[in-house]
Amino acid sequence: MSILFRAIAILSVFVSSSATVSDCSKGLSLFKLTSMSFSPDPTVPGENSTLLLSMTVPEEITGGTVTYSTTYNFIPFAPTTEPLCDVTVACPIQVGELSTVSTYPMDTTTTGSLAITIRWKDTTNRELLCVQIKTTLGH
Repeated sequence: MSILFRAIAILSVFVSSSATVSDCSKGLSLFKLTSMSFSPDPTVPGENSTLLLSMTVPEEITGGTVTYSTTYNFIPFAPTTEPLCDVTVACPIQVGELSTVSTYPMDTTTTGSLAITIRWKDTTNRELLCVQIKTTLGH
């Protein structure tokens, strides 16, 4: 096996085990994300993972919904929707900077690829934000 091939194989293990967080609204949502992180990276089965988001809020938001869509090993599951206010964040959401912290438990028996999409919408169905987390569980 050539040194280059080994280096690529080793690098692909590290790349595939990294978590990525991205703005799935492509910058078109009302809230402007200023920072996003997901830790630990790589994800550790049996431990909690934490999503940190910071964003700029251009207008007061009094209510809405949050929808979680999950794909596990390329199999999509039915999305779940819950109230945005008091479950995810306190409302009204004020104009200015908003930082959130969300914690997700990672099952010890889960291995493979995991993608979670989180969409916030206001009461008129405008998209406030869309964040997608992609990670690999287990090794």
